[in-house]
Amino acid sequence: MMVGVGTIELGYFDAGLLAAAAVALGVSLQFSVTSLRPPRNSMHLAFAILCLCLATLALANIALDNATTSAQAILAVRWMCAASVLSFPAMVWFVGDYTGSPVRGIALTAVSAVTLVFFVANLYSPSSLLYSEARLGGPTRLPWGEVLSSIEGTPSGWGITFHALTYGVFAWALHRGIQQWRHRNRTAGLLLCICLAAQLLALLWGDIVVDAMGHPYPYLDAFAFQSFVLLMGLSLATQLNSRTLQLERAMRELRSEAETRREAEVDLRHVAYHDALTGLPNRPRALYMLADMDADAVQSGMHGAVLMIDLDNFKTINDSLGHQVGDRVLEAIADALLAAAPTDATVARLGGDEFVMLLGALDSDPDAAAALAIDVARHLVARLALPLAIDSRMLNVGASIGVAVFPDAGKGPADVLRCADIALYAAKDAGRSRAELFLPQMQRAADARLELERGLATAVENAELSLRFQPLVSCDGALAGAEVLLRWQHPLLGAVMPATFIPIAEETGLIHGIGAWVIAQSCHRMREWQQRGVDFGGRLAVNVSPWQLANPQFVQQVEAQVRGAGVDPSALTLELTESALLDDFDAALDTLQQLSAVGFRLALDDFGTGYSSLAYLQRLPLDELKIDQSFIRLLQPSTVDPLAAFIIDVGRRLGMLTVAEGVETAEQKALLEALGCDLLQGYLISKPLTETEYLAWLAQRNTPASADKVVSR
Repeated sequence: MMVGVGTIELGYFDAGLLAAAAVALGVSLQFSVTSLRPPRNSMHLAFAILCLCLATLALANIALDNATTSAQAILAVRWMCAASVLSFPAMVWFVGDYTGSPVRGIALTAVSAVTLVFFVANLYSPSSLLYSEARLGGPTRLPWGEVLSSIEGTPSGWGITFHALTYGVFAWALHRGIQQWRHRNRTAGLLLCICLAAQLLALLWGDIVVDAMGHPYPYLDAFAFQSFVLLMGLSLATQLNSRTLQLERAMRELRSEAETRREAEVDLRHVAYHDALTGLPNRPRALYMLADMDADAVQSGMHGAVLMIDLDNFKTINDSLGHQVGDRVLEAIADALLAAAPTDATVARLGGDEFVMLLGALDSDPDAAAALAIDVARHLVARLALPLAIDSRMLNVGASIGVAVFPDAGKGPADVLRCADIALYAAKDAGRSRAELFLPQMQRAADARLELERGLATAVENAELSLRFQPLVSCDGALAGAEVLLRWQHPLLGAVMPATFIPIAEETGLIHGIGAWVIAQSCHRMREWQQRGVDFGGRLAVNVSPWQLANPQFVQQVEAQVRGAGVDPSALTLELTESALLDDFDAALDTLQQLSAVGFRLALDDFGTGYSSLAYLQRLPLDELKIDQSFIRLLQPSTVDPLAAFIIDVGRRLGMLTVAEGVETAEQKALLEALGCDLLQGYLISKPLTETEYLAWLAQRNTPASADKVVSR
């Protein structure tokens, strides 16, 4: 029953309309549910609203067919117009989304505004939107005998406009369907065109056959919309089912991908915390395990230990036999450590040729725990000292081990590992292939070294470095120049001797910058003295580190630096030690030949304390041999040291000047003169002097009656 219509008795025609309304209402409910479930689908919501309007239209048709008064007929038509008007925005909304060109914004707002105008007009017009005046018409008898009521009246301007807009909307929708059929989805576009064509034919039937020609036939709009509901519902359901299948397939793929990622995560976790070569835990994993062991030790009152293991001869093996053999050695070492480790110990590889062994819960007494750890370390040293069989070779590797006990108050896992590392370097300094326990004084020495390393990095910028000049003279007192010596005045530690900070500079690479600064300062001094007419012997000697000599760009850099300062290279003597020749003699020989070709004088410092091979000495382009002061101290008036005499003789035979270092007494000077030594250097002549002191010494030396004093102190 519809409000205001009265009791309705249904025939076959109206029963069909009721079935169409039920189908449209059911489809509307179905797609209302699907449109509101995530993810929300606006096209389904528009179709649900459109189906609801079509269901209302069918029910209104039933009410008109059974109207008995003009008021009932007008009310039924008013319901039909309301449903048709409200279907406009839903139709535009749905067709836009269905064809892939959504209608939103201003266009949809305009359609909604027009809809509102027609809805209000339908609500307040005396005979509905379609008629200016209307009444109940004559009955329509269907072929099977069913009688339907009808309405007749004078069409209104609103009604004519409404019909025109209806055809316009259907034409627009049909155009969209044709475009979809041609360019996007042929099946979906064809279904939409069929539905719209059927509905358009139904509209034409009603407007032409029934209204214009006056034939007593019923309107078929509601039945025509049934094809729209069914076919579009089927199309949307097919699309929904396709999306559901796609979602299920996507879910399966996501599950598969999640499983793959989980397996990859497990693999990555293993890779992240294990060494790829040996399969042992790596540094991050070792630190994590050490943190757990340290926490357990604090809670239980027990003490454990960290054994830092570094191979002694691995670099030689790796460089000489190649990385492939080196990898085999590391694998063999890992197997040996696992075999020799206590039952509850953990072995890890930190990187390179460094391994670590973690020993937990050794003893409640730290000294007893340290003793047990040292025993394990010594056993490992003995085990790793045994030759390794790699392919067809027997290789001797050996290892040094540093031991640190934990827990230690105020020290975390990283600090304990660092303490073991400090003890390891103490073991290497003590001769290698041994184990050393970390002691507090080792930390103090490491801290002092770190302080020196940090200070050395800024020593040049902070003007903490300075030069000293120690004169060189011949045995008859003639000035031959001076050796430039480097000094460092640390702001907190005071004077730091070169023997302390030069090795640190070499290990950290700071020697290159410091060496360049020394050469630059020496050239600046020589240039300034030459301009002032100072007689300084015309030559300065500068010490060159083996690390500087190994730099492929050293020759070009030092030549550019010296010539750029306006100094002739022959005015600079570069002093090198024998250690600069040992690692790669051929490369060092090539560098020295290039330096000699540029014009630099070359001196071999501390000759006799190193390798001292005559086989390479005669190949080097040297200008001077410097006799180490340890040989000069052995010179006595009664006995001439044969080594000093031998060095002087070698120098003479090879055409080199010989320079005696550390000459402190007149007796030593006399003996060296008798042996034929060319130049003297030491406290007998002068201690190392600042620039001001050196210039004063030169001025005093050049005064009358003072020439002999400088060689007779």
